[in-house]
Amino acid sequence: MIIREIYARSILSKSKVFDYVINPYIGCQHGCTYCYARFMKRFTGHKEAWGEFVDVKIIAAALLQREVEKMPPGRVWVSGVCDPYQPLEKTYELTKKCLEILVRHDWLITIQTKSPLVLRDVNLLRETDKVEVGLSVTTGDEGVRQLFEPSAPSIKERIKALEGLRLAGSRDCFARTLRQSMLREGLRSARTHFTR
Repeated sequence: MIIREIYARSILSKSKVFDYVINPYIGCQHGCTYCYARFMKRFTGHKEAWGEFVDVKIIAAALLQREVEKMPPGRVWVSGVCDPYQPLEKTYELTKKCLEILVRHDWLITIQTKSPLVLRDVNLLRETDKVEVGLSVTTGDEGVRQLFEPSAPSIKERIKALEGLRLAGSRDCFARTLRQSMLREGLRSARTHFTR
């Protein structure tokens, strides 16, 4: 795993999915074979395979603080091309710091993750009624999960995280599943990986 600390120039970007998106990291340790964010390598110059590099935007929170004061409020997607709660988040806490800013400024938030680490921030998430959390659950079969999401948390861990969010009083938490086209792409990628 190649990990680089980088100084981004901005963090809050316009999005075609929601009003804005923030990506505290470029790349993802989960390395899911079907991930649509693999296209990012075209822009970053990474030679490593998807899932083998992460760039850490170490001043993400400072950038966000400055940008939310200049931009009109809207819904922020956390995150579009990385898992905001991938294992490096335990060390850097960039997602947590960004969420603190968004909550303090009363912005709408949509979190997309596969990680039970989201439970670390449950008290922060309870401070607002403007947050929704989606956990991607691609299959109920752990063998299939290991094929498509070899470094991601288990299905059982994700279901427990959903339960934990609900028990903590989160009103808007849900499971997301894969679209068929993403599953087909993941299968092609997995075949390529295992036939090398």
